[in-house]
Amino acid sequence: MKIIDILNQKGDTLFTVKSDSSVLDAVAIMDKNKIGAVIVTDKKENVVGILSERDVLYKCYNSGKQLKDQTVNNLMTGVENLLIGKPDDTAKELMNVMLYRKIRHIPILEDGQFTAIVSVEDILKMMLDSFENESHLLRQHIKNPFGIHTYKKDK
Repeated sequence: MKIIDILNQKGDTLFTVKSDSSVLDAVAIMDKNKIGAVIVTDKKENVVGILSERDVLYKCYNSGKQLKDQTVNNLMTGVENLLIGKPDDTAKELMNVMLYRKIRHIPILEDGQFTAIVSVEDILKMMLDSFENESHLLRQHIKNPFGIHTYKKDK
């Protein structure tokens, strides 16, 4: 299962926020769209990082400043530390990276442009769908291993 499969099912909506925006504005975008991370851009629309719910929670808490007094560039993970996925990566590869690095969101880079963010939830949904489909096919095979259909005359 490839990341492109997840993107085809999920769609390619990518939410962004400016680096000089308030963290409250970023949190409002995440809350409104029920997402856990946004791509951070500068004034020229260049990607400079990612801001996730964990960045907000841990970095804001540890800074001692209130959320309303923080800007996105103070809490984001900068582009130099960004882990990036590609559409042809497998779900297993990205899940391993997420588990090992303890992150929940990976931006996807396609043809030099960020096109989406894949979350642990996205991967788990796709895996669950795949397991359910496989389970259904196995149950069908157990019921009728040779694929032979019998003719039953209606009474």
